[in-house]
Amino acid sequence: MEQFILNGQIVNVDVQKTKDLYKELPLVSEKEHCGCSDCAYYAKAIVHTTPAIQQFFEQFGLDPRKEAEVWRACKNDDGTYYYVADYHFIGEIPNVRELDWIDIDDASFGLTNHTGSLTSPMIPETFTPPIIEMAVKINLRSDI
Repeated sequence: MEQFILNGQIVNVDVQKTKDLYKELPLVSEKEHCGCSDCAYYAKAIVHTTPAIQQFFEQFGLDPRKEAEVWRACKNDDGTYYYVADYHFIGEIPNVRELDWIDIDDASFGLTNHTGSLTSPMIPETFTPPIIEMAVKINLRSDI
């Protein structure tokens, strides 16, 4: 496992295993996952975010277009769309259950150890513990 320091806490991540698991998953825009118009837009727009946001996903082995539980919360007054998404990856945060929100450009990331049942419909059957759940709150451009 690779170690990252986030908000002063150690976060252990099996980046290669996460990448391997994500390789086999459909895009959120595909019918095998959801395929609704909100998910289709998210999959298209999330790759047009800033390099810092892209790097935050990539450091954990995540493809931001896959696996997530995604929903469009609202359209903002400035025309952007406010989305919330949940991702999962192989790893753990020792000594604490969760981290405070990490703000990067137009996004906020919250990480927590997943301690619930693995029979959750939100987590692919191929994932095995330990698992970190990452919540993302992000404003995406509406002109993609």
